[in-house]
Amino acid sequence: MKVLILQMRGNGDKSRDSEQNQYLTFTGLQAHQIDFVDLYDEPDIDPAIMLDYDALMVGGISRDIRDELTWPKARFPFIDNMRALLRLAIDHKVPALLSCGGFVIAGDMLGAETHYRLKNFELGVVRMVKTEAAQKDLFLGPVSDRLAIISGHVKYFKEVPPNTELLMYTNSYTDRVPVHVFKVKNAPFYAFQGHPEIPCEEVAKRIEPLLYRKHYFPPREGQPEDEKHGYNLSAYQAFCRIDNDTSEAQGLLSRFINLVKEGAFLKSS
Repeated sequence: MKVLILQMRGNGDKSRDSEQNQYLTFTGLQAHQIDFVDLYDEPDIDPAIMLDYDALMVGGISRDIRDELTWPKARFPFIDNMRALLRLAIDHKVPALLSCGGFVIAGDMLGAETHYRLKNFELGVVRMVKTEAAQKDLFLGPVSDRLAIISGHVKYFKEVPPNTELLMYTNSYTDRVPVHVFKVKNAPFYAFQGHPEIPCEEVAKRIEPLLYRKHYFPPREGQPEDEKHGYNLSAYQAFCRIDNDTSEAQGLLSRFINLVKEGAFLKSS
């Protein structure tokens, strides 16, 4: 069993190590069974290496701009190779589980229209609603409706990309919006808006770096304290006090890996 996990954090980002530890903990895999590749360190990755692995996972991204709806190669030098790698995973039915940054890049690549919301966006623990397709899905069928998951995002989708199916959503913005989980039809390729790999008790640590505090808690106009810190300190502190049980979401990682080990995705395709 060998799994490729793509990261988009960059050298010096403390969340890179945290993300690796969380994947190791919740997949149940040993370190020698996972190859972590940070695409900022290896932008020229050969997409064909995907075919050497039993499964793919993709984590979040640290350097996107809140209201930017494209992925310019000047700032995301890996983007073309990443897209090619994702398409190979789809074409060859390599089981894939993407979260957050991986979700939005895959959705854009597959043809969904990306939107952004600079105020009153989802941040914290959200509860997802299952669709009828999810009830019948091999991976998500046994999962609880109203599954609790950590989610923090400015960018979102109102509709799933072509040739995919909606599995889970919230009604935070309007009916069935944002999209939270989609799957490519006829391929075990799952993308999550939220973070199944992040337990609630660790979320404060993950968002501690200043770049995240500025991203998710922008300073309010006319607030000296916000101007002093460069972000909304009171909102950040309130966020750090979130206390919810998200263990079922973390359990998705080991469930996914066990299905890969059993060859269940191949049998169902």
